[in-house]
Amino acid sequence: MNEIKIIQITDLHLNADKSHIAHDINPYNSAQIIINEVIKESKNINSLILTGDLVDDESREGYENLSELLVEAHDKCQIFLMPGNHDSIEEIDKLCKTKNFNNDKYFSINNWIIFMFNTKKNNSPNGILYKKEVDDLQNLLNTFPTKNFMIFLHHHPIIIESESMDKMIIENSEILINIIKNNENIKGVCWGHIHQEIMTKINKTKLFSTPSTCYQATPKSKSFLIDHSAKPGYRVIKLLDDGEIKTHVTRCDI
Repeated sequence: MNEIKIIQITDLHLNADKSHIAHDINPYNSAQIIINEVIKESKNINSLILTGDLVDDESREGYENLSELLVEAHDKCQIFLMPGNHDSIEEIDKLCKTKNFNNDKYFSINNWIIFMFNTKKNNSPNGILYKKEVDDLQNLLNTFPTKNFMIFLHHHPIIIESESMDKMIIENSEILINIIKNNENIKGVCWGHIHQEIMTKINKTKLFSTPSTCYQATPKSKSFLIDHSAKPGYRVIKLLDDGEIKTHVTRCDI
């Protein structure tokens, strides 16, 4: 059976200053360790998808640092960049025009369509679904009813019982939830943003998040608390032709 292999990394929070420290972690060094681990250990990768909060300070230098970190990955697979609430969409667009990066909203491979939402809401840490992208997804679902769909987001679409993070949920996430409930061929939905790993389901659709490449959040906390015992990591996602998703998180020492 054919297998599509996607690596998701998320919430790098890079800065213009490579020596910047956040919550006792150097995000550049931590991201470097994660990316090197992906390059070393992951074989036959089809796509590397970065699901937002790539750069914390929206600086051009921060995105140049990102490009530098991903130089070796270019020879391995196609790389997709998605914005998070901390990102500059303009800088991501510039990077995708000049480097070997991609910010297309979707692509098709084998029996799958991979759809990547931009959930960044201007001047807000919260997430939003834009009508144009919702319509694009619905049109694809109508046009390809026999294809399997995998959806990527930055913000979380469901309550995670973490008070501080749930204030920054996708504000109109019920739109996506209803689409999931009405389309059994949406097999998986994956996001970042919350700096922790969760796994749940809506009907038969798998929903899961991925830890940050830097600092991690304490689950189900009222305020944003750092979980110093949790290691950073990345997610491996394997998509099978029959619609099955096999996925796991790999954590790394930093």
